[in-house]
Amino acid sequence: MRSKGDTVLAYTKHNQDISGMPSFRKAFIPIQAMWSWRAYHDISRIIERDKPDVAHFHNIFPLISPAAYWVCKNKGVPVVQTLHHYRIVCPGALLFRENRICVECSGMNFMPGIRYGCYRNSRILTAGMASVILFHKQLSTWQKSVDLYIALSEFALGMYKQLGFPSEDFFVKPNFLQNPISPRSTNDGYGIYMGRIVEEKGIECLLSALRNCPEIKFKIIGDGPLRDYLREKIIQWDLSNVEYLGVRDHDQCMDTLLGACFHVLPSQSYEGIPMVMLEAMSAGKPSIVSDLGVLPHMVNDGVDGLVFMAGSAGQLAAKMRWIVTHPEEAREMGKNARRAFEENYMEERNYRMLMVAYDTARSNHERKRTRHLSRKEKNRDHRLPGHSGELRRV
Repeated sequence: MRSKGDTVLAYTKHNQDISGMPSFRKAFIPIQAMWSWRAYHDISRIIERDKPDVAHFHNIFPLISPAAYWVCKNKGVPVVQTLHHYRIVCPGALLFRENRICVECSGMNFMPGIRYGCYRNSRILTAGMASVILFHKQLSTWQKSVDLYIALSEFALGMYKQLGFPSEDFFVKPNFLQNPISPRSTNDGYGIYMGRIVEEKGIECLLSALRNCPEIKFKIIGDGPLRDYLREKIIQWDLSNVEYLGVRDHDQCMDTLLGACFHVLPSQSYEGIPMVMLEAMSAGKPSIVSDLGVLPHMVNDGVDGLVFMAGSAGQLAAKMRWIVTHPEEAREMGKNARRAFEENYMEERNYRMLMVAYDTARSNHERKRTRHLSRKEKNRDHRLPGHSGELRRV
């Protein structure tokens, strides 16, 4: 937006700051997640000083809270919220539990999530998060104070509606890359995974598939709770074909990606619009992805990548073998992936979509304001002496 000449004011809070807080302040985090007066006053001052046309929120939990929506509404600023996950309909945010998709909290009934401790593996914390969401449901925060929700895909939009998201004001806009790398059709013959080393990304399935493909060289970049498990399995299964590179900076990741023959994203949970997918597409690399959520919509199977059944190490191994034994077809898939990227995930197109979203939010905001004023006027009329239907004391 700044590159287009727009003025952007950033208001940020970092959740990692919680770890450095004294204990008495940490104790108030659940209350702050429900309503942060500090965020309310901070944003109020920003609005009074700079008079923004629209407020666009990303993650408000736990330090900013939905209080930020209400101060914008009270001061006449349209509110947009991008939904990067499913927090409002799932305390754990991922619709994922015990290595599988879980939608037991459908309809915003969070008792299953509390029972399972889906938020940070804690029943108490899950109950706290559920209380925040349901408190604001009772206040009609999700309907009244947010003028437009941005879903990252049609699939995500369908899931929000299926699970009882309390709003109809949606706009679909994917993620994008502002500075994509130039594609490279040649490669050094290895596959690559880049991302968090966590259960929901399908790390165990990937390792099992690689165990069945000792002839395929593979590089893994990333960090996460399963890092030690990953290292142990590489040693235990003697995966000499697998190289774990740990954490690398962005330029190093892109250099390694450009040398890859293919990219793998074996997710076992619903993704948003994974940035690593966009990076692989921009690099001209075919991706092998699981058949969950938005991924089979991003990859046209057999055209710009391959799709396998989530959790099936055998299918994943077969897809990887096909890629490395069909180099010409793989290169053509990579070229098609780059074309798909240019058509759907470039800056110019995304900027135009964002401006349409903001115009839609302003229209929704005005519609809600007019409806509110109309109701106030109607209620005022009912209080006038002699109005039909009024009970008067005489």
